[in-house]
Formats: sequence, C-alpha cells, structure tokens
Amino acid sequence: MQVNCRLPQFIVACMGVLALCGLVAAAASARPTAQTAPGDLLDPRTYAPESQLFLVVHAIGVQKYTCQADGTWLFTDPEATLYKTTGVPKPIGTHFLNFATGLPVWQLKDESSVEAARTQTASGGTGNIAWLLLQAVTTTAGSDGDRLTSTTWVQRLNTSGGVAPAETCVPGDRIAVPYSADYFFWRAAGGDESAD
Repeated sequence: MQVNCRLPQFIVACMGVLALCGLVAAAASARPTAQTAPGDLLDPRTYAPESQLFLVVHAIGVQKYTCQADGTWLFTDPEATLYKTTGVPKPIGTHFLNFATGLPVWQLKDESSVEAARTQTASGGTGNIAWLLLQAVTTTAGSDGDRLTSTTWVQRLNTSGGVAPAETCVPGDRIAVPYSADYFFWRAAGGDESAD
C-alpha cells in the first residue's frame, strides 16, 4: 500500500522537475544569441574572453553624407531608431553621433548611453555599410536607469543599405541614405545582471 502512495508523489515530483526545466529552458532561449564566435575578427570574446552578450537591438535609420569639394561623398553621421528584437517591435532608443567627440552613441529610453570607438571592420556586402566591432569609451547612466552602463563592446551586424551613391556629386550637397542593422551589446562577465 505504501508503494502505491509513493508512486503518485514520485510522479508529481518528476512533473515539478520537468516544469522547472521548461521554465529554465524558456528563460535561456529568451536571452540574446551571439552571431559570431570567439576567434572571429568581430567577436568581443576574441579580445576579452569573459565578454557576455546582454542586449540586441534592431536599428532603422539613415547614414548621412555631405559632398566634398572634389565631388565625392563624405560620411558625416548616423541617425536611427533602435527597436527591441523580441515580442512586438517597439522603439527603445536612438543612435546618433556625438559631434564633440566624433564617436557614435547609442541611447536607450532610460537615457543611459554608450559611446564607442571602432576597432575592427568587415565587409557588409555590396551596397551595405560595413560590419563593425566597437569598444566602449564612455558609458553614462540615465535619469531613469543604467541599462547600457556595463557595455564594454558593441557589434554592428546584418547591415542593409546605407552606402553613399558611387556617382560624383555637387559640392555642398547632402544626402541621407536609408539603412538597417542589428547592434549587439556586450559586457564583462559579472556585469550588472539587472541590465537584461
């Protein structure tokens, strides 16, 4: 009789363990996934093995250019809206250039931001701006949070468009070329887990 009583308890315990495993797997699958591997030119773990990916955003915007005196286009700055990549896409930040430092900036709605300098470049393919690995230079907490303050590296991958026209231009002209890209934000191991 005791065997019969213990069997249902064992089944309930097993079901509980399976449910817990399902929750852990669901949480793990919700975490961002790297698209590069250690050893790759554009992977932060090649240079800082403890790096951990903590955020991926999709950017839609423009790459701006101005025409120089010699009739060629010169890149001036990016301007993009950052969107979350899970669930219903919604704007969560912006991407722009800090003209004072000459560095690109990513800023979220909590007003936290990261400025980063390019360290590595790879082709994005014909008609697409380059893929980049950038190292954080400055991070700033916002008035409503600090999600980006632990950022150590930023990757720009999966670019589409954004390249200036190949033909000559009239000096002084300006153009904004549509582009999209995915930005991957990395931090050192043990970084602020609340940033997820």
